[in-house]
Amino acid sequence: MNNIGIKRIIENESIDILMQVILSPHEDFAVGIEAFARGIDPNNNKLVNPNELFEQAKEEELTVELDKLCVKKALQEFTQIYIKNKSTILFINITDSFISYSIKYDYLIECADKYGIPYQNIAIDLSNFDLYSVEEVEMFIDKYRAKGFYMSIDDIGQDYFNLDKLLLVNPDIIKINNFLLNKLPSKQYKNYLLKFISIIAHEMGMVVVAKGIENEKDLESSVQVGAQFVQGFFISKPSKLSYEEIDGIINSFKNKEKVKKYFCRKESNSNRSVITKLINFIDKIKGKIDGFCLGCEDETFKKIFNEYSFIENCWILDMNGIQISDSYINKENFLTRNSSIFNISKKNMDYSKKDIYDRLVNTILDVWVTKPFHSLLTNNICLGVSKYIVDSKGKTFILCLNVNRDMFSRDAGNI
Repeated sequence: MNNIGIKRIIENESIDILMQVILSPHEDFAVGIEAFARGIDPNNNKLVNPNELFEQAKEEELTVELDKLCVKKALQEFTQIYIKNKSTILFINITDSFISYSIKYDYLIECADKYGIPYQNIAIDLSNFDLYSVEEVEMFIDKYRAKGFYMSIDDIGQDYFNLDKLLLVNPDIIKINNFLLNKLPSKQYKNYLLKFISIIAHEMGMVVVAKGIENEKDLESSVQVGAQFVQGFFISKPSKLSYEEIDGIINSFKNKEKVKKYFCRKESNSNRSVITKLINFIDKIKGKIDGFCLGCEDETFKKIFNEYSFIENCWILDMNGIQISDSYINKENFLTRNSSIFNISKKNMDYSKKDIYDRLVNTILDVWVTKPFHSLLTNNICLGVSKYIVDSKGKTFILCLNVNRDMFSRDAGNI
């Protein structure tokens, strides 16, 4: 291996950060940006492959120092993106050496504070950590998860599965490496594995990112088995990105229309009988909620969730279309802090221009049912329903529910 002057690279902070977009193929937003470090060789100013960079750092026992530099540079680069879109999450890769270091020292926390990046806007990508140091990994996860950092398992598919890591970390996000899975000898096995991992993830409230999307087939198969977000050269290559360029990537996403067509086949034709039953059902729910105490509605929703598993989530709006309650999710395994990744609304969100509010208040109807849509939360096809309700003081509000269409259709006869 050529000596690339790793000491000089670290001393001179000769690191370049490239960014790659992680976007939703169903909706117009990017959940995150993954940072990739490239060294700049001080001898010739050429970019250095990250594998070579970290191999030499390991040889010279400088891995932690290199990791610190990469973290600092990534946060520095991300700042201009965060300022424009405060919901975007930065994905940072770290090594096992940095895990050990970070248990004792707060460099990552201090760096985030220095650049004004909230902890909940940072996802720590864990991949090649040594499972023989399970105790250290658990200490690291406990410390940083308590602060609000997201935990992500990178490269699911490497070594065929990484199930041990999935169970140990219980991550917020898993990244399935499509490129690695494509090397499996059986296409059928690959598809089963993707579907199996996605099912586990959805049940546990994890976000599934399909990584290594290099062509249209990769994209379609990943979406079909349940990936909520996609990443890869087919979407965008790692590069220097401004907020405007990220917007351009999202808006020009070349396969968005084909993805929509695929889901339109699944979403098609909610028949009138289902909608009629849904309207009757929401009247029944109104009877259970009317007279609620604003601020104490969580117990009421829990009872409703226990009785009706096809309700995915719900929230309350005031008559101006502003969300005045939390968003309640009908799944115990979904961490409430994951709501920003799942694009779940929060208190004070403005719904005044959305159909679920606008079509209700600007017609003579007292209930509105939306067109079918793809739920980012669970990967199911859902119907949104809105209905007027009153609290214990007689004040009018609007209840909004998202209902799993297929489950409701199946169970409607028993309601």
